[in-house]
Amino acid sequence: METPQQLTDKARELQARLSPQIEEARRNLSDLNTRITTYIRQNPGTCLLAAAAAGFLIGKIASRRW
Repeated sequence: METPQQLTDKARELQARLSPQIEEARRNLSDLNTRITTYIRQNPGTCLLAAAAAGFLIGKIASRRW
Protein backbone atom coordinates (compact mmCIF):
# COMPACT_ATOMS: atom_id res chain seq x y z
CA MET A 1 0.00 0.00 0.00
CA GLU A 2 1.26 3.46 -0.88
CA THR A 3 1.78 6.16 1.67
CA PRO A 4 -0.03 9.49 1.42
CA GLN A 5 3.26 11.15 0.47
CA GLN A 6 3.76 8.71 -2.43
CA LEU A 7 0.23 9.37 -3.63
CA THR A 8 0.82 13.12 -3.42
CA ASP A 9 4.04 12.78 -5.41
CA LYS A 10 2.30 10.71 -8.09
CA ALA A 11 -0.53 13.22 -8.30
CA ARG A 12 1.95 16.09 -8.74
CA GLU A 13 3.82 14.15 -11.41
CA LEU A 14 0.59 13.45 -13.27
CA GLN A 15 -0.41 17.10 -13.02
CA ALA A 16 2.97 18.19 -14.39
CA ARG A 17 2.64 15.82 -17.36
CA LEU A 18 -0.96 16.70 -18.17
CA SER A 19 -0.91 20.43 -17.52
CA PRO A 20 0.54 21.43 -20.94
CA GLN A 21 -1.99 19.23 -22.76
CA ILE A 22 -4.87 20.67 -20.77
CA GLU A 23 -3.71 24.22 -21.50
CA GLU A 24 -3.41 23.44 -25.22
CA ALA A 25 -6.92 21.96 -25.25
CA ARG A 26 -8.23 25.05 -23.43
CA ARG A 27 -6.61 27.35 -26.02
CA ASN A 28 -7.97 25.26 -28.90
CA LEU A 29 -11.49 25.35 -27.47
CA SER A 30 -11.28 29.08 -26.91
CA ASP A 31 -10.12 29.60 -30.50
CA LEU A 32 -12.90 27.38 -31.82
CA ASN A 33 -15.47 29.29 -29.77
CA THR A 34 -14.21 32.59 -31.17
CA ARG A 35 -14.32 31.31 -34.75
CA ILE A 36 -17.84 29.90 -34.35
CA THR A 37 -19.12 33.07 -32.71
CA THR A 38 -17.61 35.19 -35.48
CA TYR A 39 -19.15 32.98 -38.17
CA ILE A 40 -22.59 33.14 -36.56
CA ARG A 41 -22.39 36.94 -36.28
CA GLN A 42 -21.38 37.24 -39.93
CA ASN A 43 -23.98 34.73 -41.20
CA PRO A 44 -27.04 34.87 -38.92
CA GLY A 45 -29.55 33.90 -41.61
CA THR A 46 -27.61 30.82 -42.68
CA CYS A 47 -27.18 29.72 -39.08
CA LEU A 48 -30.86 30.25 -38.31
CA LEU A 49 -31.88 28.17 -41.32
CA ALA A 50 -29.41 25.44 -40.41
CA ALA A 51 -30.72 25.36 -36.83
CA ALA A 52 -34.32 25.16 -38.06
CA ALA A 53 -33.42 22.35 -40.48
CA ALA A 54 -31.58 20.43 -37.75
CA GLY A 55 -34.55 20.86 -35.39
CA PHE A 56 -36.93 19.64 -38.07
CA LEU A 57 -34.81 16.55 -38.77
CA ILE A 58 -34.37 15.75 -35.09
CA GLY A 59 -38.12 16.15 -34.58
CA LYS A 60 -38.85 13.78 -37.47
CA ILE A 61 -36.42 11.19 -36.17
CA ALA A 62 -37.71 11.51 -32.59
CA SER A 63 -41.35 11.14 -33.64
CA ARG A 64 -40.79 7.89 -35.54
CA ARG A 65 -42.55 4.88 -34.15
CA TRP A 66 -40.35 1.88 -33.82
